[in-house]
Formats: sequence, C-alpha cells, structure tokens
Amino acid sequence: MNKHFLFVEANTTGTGMLAMKKARKLGFTPVFFTEKPERYHGLNELECHVVVTDTNSQAELTDSVAQVSKEGREIAGIMSTSDYYLESVAKLARKFGWISNSLEAIEACRNKAIFREKLQRHQVSQPTFLAISSMEQLLEARSSISLPCVVKPADDSGSNNVRLCFSWDEVEHMAAEILAIKYNARGQETARTVLLEQYAEGPEFSVETFSWQGQCFVIGITQKRLTGYPFFVEAGHIFPAPLSVEEKQEIERTVERALAAVKYQFGAAHTEVKWTSAGCVVIEVNARLAGGMIPELVRRSTGIDLLLQQIRCAAGLEPELSQTIEEQRCAGIHFLVSESQGTFGGIKGMDTVRNLPGIAEVAIHAKIGQNVQPPQNFSHRLGYVIVEGKHYSETAELIEQVKDSLSVQVGQQLESGV
Repeated sequence: MNKHFLFVEANTTGTGMLAMKKARKLGFTPVFFTEKPERYHGLNELECHVVVTDTNSQAELTDSVAQVSKEGREIAGIMSTSDYYLESVAKLARKFGWISNSLEAIEACRNKAIFREKLQRHQVSQPTFLAISSMEQLLEARSSISLPCVVKPADDSGSNNVRLCFSWDEVEHMAAEILAIKYNARGQETARTVLLEQYAEGPEFSVETFSWQGQCFVIGITQKRLTGYPFFVEAGHIFPAPLSVEEKQEIERTVERALAAVKYQFGAAHTEVKWTSAGCVVIEVNARLAGGMIPELVRRSTGIDLLLQQIRCAAGLEPELSQTIEEQRCAGIHFLVSESQGTFGGIKGMDTVRNLPGIAEVAIHAKIGQNVQPPQNFSHRLGYVIVEGKHYSETAELIEQVKDSLSVQVGQQLESGV
C-alpha cells in the first residue's frame, strides 16, 4: 500500500514545496497541513493532498492528522521545513509514534535563552549572555552588559529583529521593540524574551550535520558572508569553507558537544558558529536543514541531497550520506539586495552574468514596481545567483565577478538595459 508522508506548513523560500516533490520521489504521497494554502507559491501545481486546518492550534492540528490516519492511509512520517512548526511536529510524532527529535531538544534549539543555559551547563564555548523578559530586568542588569552587544528575540527566525547595538539607548530601544511583539510572522504567541549577547568578533561559519541512531555525521562546513552591521542578514555562502585541518576539527568537535548538550539525536541540524581569537564559539543550533539554499550548494559540491535524506530519516529510513561526486567541487551563492529604499526597477547586468562560465542558477523573485530597502532580514533579499567552481579560489573569484557585474535599479523610472 502506498504510504503517505505528512508536512506541517513550510518555509516560503522554495525548500518547502521542493520537499513534497522529494517525498514523491521516495514513493510517498505528500499530505500538506496548512492554515493558508495561498501563502505558498507553486502549491497548486504539486500533486499533494492539502488539508486546511488551524496549524497554530495543537488540538485542531492533532484532530486533522488523526482524521487522515482514520481514512486508512498508512503514514510513513512527519516533518516541517519551517522553524515555527518544529515543536508541533515533535508533539505529533510523540503522540502517533513517528520518528523525531524529542520535544525537549526542539524547545532547547527554538528558544535561544534555554539553548544558552544548556550550553553553559555543559561548558560549551559561547558568548556571555543575558535573557530578560521585562524592561525592569534590563535596567537592573545595565551594569553587567558590555557594548557592543547583540540584541535578539529568544524565539524568532530568519534574522528577524536581530541587531548589533553600540549604545545603551539602542539596547533599550531594541529590547522594548522585541518585548512589544506578541505574535510572530505565523501568528503564534512569542516568548516575549530578549537575549543580549556579547558580540563575538570573527568570521562566521555554519556546520551541516545529520544525526542518526545516536551518531552525529558532519556533512561539511559552510563559509558565510553578512550584508553588514547593525543587521545580520546573510549575503552569501561558499561550501565547503576554506579551513585548516586544526580549525575544521575544533569547529566539528565544538558543534558535536553543542548538539549533545541539547540531546539532539535525529536528522539534520544547522549550527552557526564564529571563529574568534579564542577559537570556535557557538552562536545557535537550528533544529532543521540550513536555509539560504545551502542544501543546494552541498548537493552541487558533494552529490548529497540533504533534503531527500531528511525525509528518509523522518520516514525511519537510514540516511545515505556518502559523497556521490567523484571529485568534490565547490559551490557558492550570492544574494541580491538593494542598497537603497525605493521602487524596484530590475537588475542591470543579468545578461553578462548568465554568460559567465560556472553560473549554475539565477533566480529573481522580486517584482518590478515593488518596494525594496536595504536588508534587515532574509525577506528583503531580491534573488540569488549560484556558482560552481573546481576549488574555493575559483568559486570566490566568480562570486566577486557576479557582484561587480550586477546593479539593483531603484527608483520610480525603469532603467534601460535591465
């Protein structure tokens, strides 16, 4: 009998819809639970069973899942590609007996204040931090906060409301702003908790791992580039990162200890770290696959399809994590962003870029005439270019060529030659 595979909501940047295609590739019939089908571009074209339900109500979601089970469908597993529904999925997996990380592990990754406490308990290297849930607490702690510091919500995603603050006024303003947010982008109640962290100086990397039957497998390390302070929006990535053997080993060991500290035992994790003068410092663990098209860079570099393997894991099938490309290549991505506020008029230089050797994929999702601004979170990115090279230096050089060739046109008038 054909097994069904359940998805609860998805991210909106492409991976979610792609995941359902991958599930079908594995022989499963995808079932998609969502409150708003119209949120997802391309959902109508997919061959999947869509169940419209209140996904923010655990009781209603549980009833909807139970109803699908009652209809005689054999269910292989469940997952979500959205940060906001990882806890809901863990609760459903526990209730219905599917494979998942424990709810406690997911909660520790989703709430960065809990995460920091777990790492502190296990003496994993991380920035000094303070979690506050009121302005009174913030004022009481003023003398213990050194500037500059990073101010962020404990439980949001996609670099939303994450800011590097250089003055006490900035800290107060940002903290008050975060504490006033009652609901996140998906209409769920927030933790109303602010995390203040010592700023860790140094290049940023992410470590892509898979955990299976108590063992952690490091797939590789990604070099990350940010758009610029005070915000922390990712501007591009290169996989694999150019690291010495010693740096690579320390980063991998530190991440494995962080995952053990939160008892992370199943499936993909995306851990962000910084390499500082004191070595590797853990910024956060995301209890899911990487965003920002990193799984696509990994696939082009190694042949390992991380999204496919995550679905296999959730279905109880052992992941296939061996490199399938004979000689590992390098892949990179450059995100297109606007440097000014105004009306999007297109991107100049696209024809030049498309004709460069090593261009693997070009995607523009911004629409002519829409409002654009310098990026403050991931949703302000306008598109991307993926490149491939035989090695790091070739890939990095190609990304620089792409950056130099492209110009985002902003204003009321459409530019010629776009």
